Amino acid sequence: MKNTIYVIVIAVCLLLAIIVFIKSRSGDSGGLDSIKRGEEMYWVMCNNPKCKEAYEIDKKDYYTQIEEKMRANPMSMQTPALTCRKCGEDSVYRAVKCPKCGHMFFHGKSGDFDDKCPECGFSKMEDDRQKARERRQAG
Repeated sequence: MKNTIYVIVIAVCLLLAIIVFIKSRSGDSGGLDSIKRGEEMYWVMCNNPKCKEAYEIDKKDYYTQIEEKMRANPMSMQTPALTCRKCGEDSVYRAVKCPKCGHMFFHGKSGDFDDKCPECGFSKMEDDRQKARERRQAG
């Protein structure tokens, strides 16, 4: 009798483990598969002083290339540079094109907002947050 109870408890535990495993594997993983191609474009810019090429890349392609570079060097603590399509050097990083003045700069170089333009000081992120605060205060 005691052995039968142990077998039932073990069987129920195994069944629960299988259900949890299946549920955790199904659905949206939240990783690269959740990014749709053509959904958003990122500006990137070459940091090679002889090149300075700037162009747009699909968000999914950007993160796919980042993931591949990180797999090649998993111990790195920095976002890896992508390979420039013009000069072929590993010197391309995410950039921002200021919507106000058109100046190109590297994303995250400001100590304030990642998209704050060093030329005119505009940040779309800061502007959006300010507008949201004003809407909340008005309503």
